[in-house]
Amino acid sequence: MDANENEVSDSIEIVEELVQELRQQIEFLNGVPVQEDISYGQYKVISVIHSHGPISVGKLGRQVGTAQSTTSEMVARLAKAGIITKVKGPYDGRIIMLELTDQGRRLIRKHRKRVRETYQSLLSNLTEHEKASLKEYIKKLNALLARGLNK
Repeated sequence: MDANENEVSDSIEIVEELVQELRQQIEFLNGVPVQEDISYGQYKVISVIHSHGPISVGKLGRQVGTAQSTTSEMVARLAKAGIITKVKGPYDGRIIMLELTDQGRRLIRKHRKRVRETYQSLLSNLTEHEKASLKEYIKKLNALLARGLNK
């Protein structure tokens, strides 16, 4: 591994630790887990379905980054809980598409509202300069991630 690869690897670890720490802090501040109704993996699944609209299990698995068997298990649990529903594809009835139920959409809204409120509370403790710096760092990180994902 060359110096640049080491630097990238170190940066990835820092970002992963930061995300985990932020998540834990949010849970602590709220007094409950961020997704008390479902697991984090299941939340990722419904979040992708929410963002993409009806989606096949295969495409969902690629978007979430899990094996098809893992994705299928999560889908089965979420369908049983009434959070997602399976529908036939519009062009090929053999293809099963997944979409959120009303309950799933309520769950997404509830979670996003709680996270937004927590972030607003956290950010209110920053100075305007700190907020501007944070915004720039997030933009840079987003650009780097987009470049890395589009390679």
